Amino acid sequence: MKIPILEPAKGVYLEAIKKYIKFRQVPLMSADYEVNGEIYKFVGLYKKKWFGDGIVNRLIQDFLVVDQKGEVVRDEELTKRVLEYYCTFETIWIEEGRIKAALKHDVEFFEGILQNADELISLMIPVMEKYRNGLEKNLNDVKQVFSYLELWNEKSIELEKIARELEASIKSLLNRDFIDEESFKKIKSQLIEFVTITDIRSIALLDLYKRGHLRPVKITLSDVVDKLKHQMTSNVHLKNMELIVKETLEIVHTSRVEAIKNINTGDLNKIKDFLTKRLFPKEDMIRDYATEIMNDHWLLNR
Repeated sequence: MKIPILEPAKGVYLEAIKKYIKFRQVPLMSADYEVNGEIYKFVGLYKKKWFGDGIVNRLIQDFLVVDQKGEVVRDEELTKRVLEYYCTFETIWIEEGRIKAALKHDVEFFEGILQNADELISLMIPVMEKYRNGLEKNLNDVKQVFSYLELWNEKSIELEKIARELEASIKSLLNRDFIDEESFKKIKSQLIEFVTITDIRSIALLDLYKRGHLRPVKITLSDVVDKLKHQMTSNVHLKNMELIVKETLEIVHTSRVEAIKNINTGDLNKIKDFLTKRLFPKEDMIRDYATEIMNDHWLLNR
């Protein structure tokens, strides 16, 4: 594995951390980060693979902040400010897939379904009336899914706009280009807004799934599409909605897989708690992340 925002430490930066390197640790350094008109690098130690040149994962084991002269920064607040650059760019790297996906949001696809909601529900009612658990519950499930799709579309439009702004920064970050302080503040602000909106959308999805609305609607749509398969004019938006509901269930599965990898749990309640705590009442997830790394991995804390 490689971390594209870092490269092998060399020169004065390698010398600064050399005495701290332990067995199976690899020293990596960041691009040049500007803070208060001065240039610094984040220099971290990562666990090396037994075989090959890569590292085991992206998890930092130890780190220092080093200036251009090779002097280790001992000031805690300055160290944290430089660390925020690293935390911001690591998060963008992790979120790169979501940022690119946000650029592909199809507004017309969603709005075609939402604008025809009443007609679609009228087509679904005759099928739902025959279900054993009754029309009322199934109709509520359908209305909850439509409310969720409206939120998803609204938030996805917002995410697409932010993603277009972030897209211009990604290539520069992954190339480890120099980052001045003004650019960093703008990128950090955009990232926090992107993650916040993504989390709002994800929490809404988890609630929809946990309350049991998705699967009944999937079954209903499958039945209705099958019964109307010869009525193509009525069927287009139903088929599209059926596709979205199927993909939404797949997103829940993917979220579980990612959560197991990133926060060591596939429990939906714990995933929601994690997202909620990241949103409320904290205002700066990057500074919180930097504080966590400072407390656990700053070599000068020991």
